[in-house]
Amino acid sequence: MAEELQEQEQENGNSIEGFVTLHLPCRYSYLRMIRQSVIDMSARSGMSEFKSAQLEMAVDEACANVIEHSYGGEASAANNPNHPGLRINLMQCKDRIMIEIFDRGRGFDFEEQKIIDPSDYVDNDRQRGLGMYIIRKFIDEVDYEHGTSSGNCLRLTKLL
Repeated sequence: MAEELQEQEQENGNSIEGFVTLHLPCRYSYLRMIRQSVIDMSARSGMSEFKSAQLEMAVDEACANVIEHSYGGEASAANNPNHPGLRINLMQCKDRIMIEIFDRGRGFDFEEQKIIDPSDYVDNDRQRGLGMYIIRKFIDEVDYEHGTSSGNCLRLTKLL
């Protein structure tokens, strides 16, 4: 998948200038490492702090959702050295950062996911549920593929 994306980006004149892959256990405590990697890649690319914060928050939400919904919580990985965990590809191009989040858990219909409006969130005193809103509003391009040979893949693209 990453190789196909690299070839496609090169054909579009968007060569990949930086590439980092993380393979982490399915634990909320590792989200900090993912966030820091996003911040570092954003800084390296010259992305503004505001856009970097948006990207960081969207990636954090997406990874937390994988742990909770795709894998059913981090308990599914407890004491299981063969658990597939999360694989994150961070790619820096001339005019964008692309992040692929891979998992081998339950997939879902990304397009059918309900997006909660923040005003409804506040009016109904909700405590959770803004993840899809954050991902859709903070990211320039979002693609989701279920059941690829590499697992489920959520690809987030943020323009510089």
